[in-house]
Amino acid sequence: MTTMPVTTLFLAAADPLTHVLPHYLFDLGGIKVNNQMLMAVVAAVLMLLIFPMLFGKARSDAPSGARNFFESILEFLRVEVIRPALKEHTDRFVPFLWTLFFFILFCNLLGQIPIGEIITIFQGGHESHLGGTATGTIATTGALAIVTFFFIHFSGIIQVAKSLIDGTYGHHGHHEEHSSHDAAQDMEHVRGEALAADVPGDFSALANPTQHYADDEHVGHHHRADNGTLPGESHVHGKGMNPAAAALLAVPLYFWNFAPHPFKPGPGGNPIMYVLDFFMWFALLILELIGAVIKPFALMIRLFANMIAGHIVLAVLVGLIPVGAGIAAQIGVGIPVTVLSLLIRVLELFVAFLQAYIFTFLATLFIASAVAPEH
Repeated sequence: MTTMPVTTLFLAAADPLTHVLPHYLFDLGGIKVNNQMLMAVVAAVLMLLIFPMLFGKARSDAPSGARNFFESILEFLRVEVIRPALKEHTDRFVPFLWTLFFFILFCNLLGQIPIGEIITIFQGGHESHLGGTATGTIATTGALAIVTFFFIHFSGIIQVAKSLIDGTYGHHGHHEEHSSHDAAQDMEHVRGEALAADVPGDFSALANPTQHYADDEHVGHHHRADNGTLPGESHVHGKGMNPAAAALLAVPLYFWNFAPHPFKPGPGGNPIMYVLDFFMWFALLILELIGAVIKPFALMIRLFANMIAGHIVLAVLVGLIPVGAGIAAQIGVGIPVTVLSLLIRVLELFVAFLQAYIFTFLATLFIASAVAPEH
C-alpha cells in the first residue's frame, strides 16, 4: 500500500496528455463540469474575495504585505503598459485590462499547484483530477480572445460615436503633437533614471491621464478655437450630432477608417482618384479584417500553447524514471530529472506572469489602435 501512490503517479505520467486534458468531475444542471472549468471559477472567486478585501476602502497609509504586492502590479500595468498606449483613454480601459491580467494570472498560478497529485497521495492511490490549468484549454483562452475581440471593436465604434456627438471627429492633429511633446521634450528635463519611460513634464498625468492627455489641453499649447474660446474651456470643435444619428453613423465610419486611403485626393485634387482610392481601400479592408480576426486568434493560441507546454515536458521527464532497468538506472535518471523538473517549475512560474502580461499588453495595443482618432 505504501508504494501504490507513487506507482499510480508514475502510470499517470506515462501519458503526458492526462495532465493537460480536461477531466469530467460532475454534472451541474445539465452542464458537464470538468476540472479546468472549476479552476476558472475558483480563479474568479478568488479575485472577488481578494481585491474587495484589500482595496475596498481608501487608505492613506503606505501599503504593505499583500496590498503592496498587488498595488505594485496594478500601478506598473497602469503607468508602464496602459497609459503610454491609451493616453487620455487610460482610466476608461484600466478596469477591463486589470481584470483581464489578473484573471489570466490567477488561472496560470492555480495550474502550478499539483492539487490532484496531492489528493491522489492522501487517497491511497485513488487518482484525483481536481485542479489543473484553466488557461490550458482552448475553451478558456478562446473565450478570453473573443471577449477581447468584441471589446476592442465595440470600443472603437463607441469612440467614433462620442467624437461625432462632441463634434470633434477628425480633429486629432494637436493630440499627436501633444504626445510627441511629452516623449521628446518633457523627458529631457524632468525624467530621472527611476521614473517611468513615459512620465511627462506635467506629473498630473500619473494621477489623471484623462485630463492631461485630452486634446488641446497640454500646458503651453492653448490656442484659441474658431469660436474665440480657449480649447481648455470647450472641447467642441464643431457642431455635434444627436446621439441616435451618431450611433447609426459610427459603424460605417469605423469601417471606413479601418483601412488606409492611399489614393485619397487632397483639396482640389482629381476626383477620379476617389474611384481608385475606393478599390484600394476595399482590398486593404479585406486584409485588415483578416488581421483583426488573426490578432485574437494569436492571443488564444499563444496563451494556450505556453500553458500546456510546461506540464507536458514535466510529465515526459517524470515518465522517464520508471523506464530505467533496475533501481540504479532509475536513480541515475531520477536525480537529473528531479533537478531539471524543479528548474522547469521555476520557469513555469515565470511564464505564468509573462503570458498574463503579454496578453494584456497586446490587448492594450489593439484597443489603442481601435480608439485612435481615424486610426
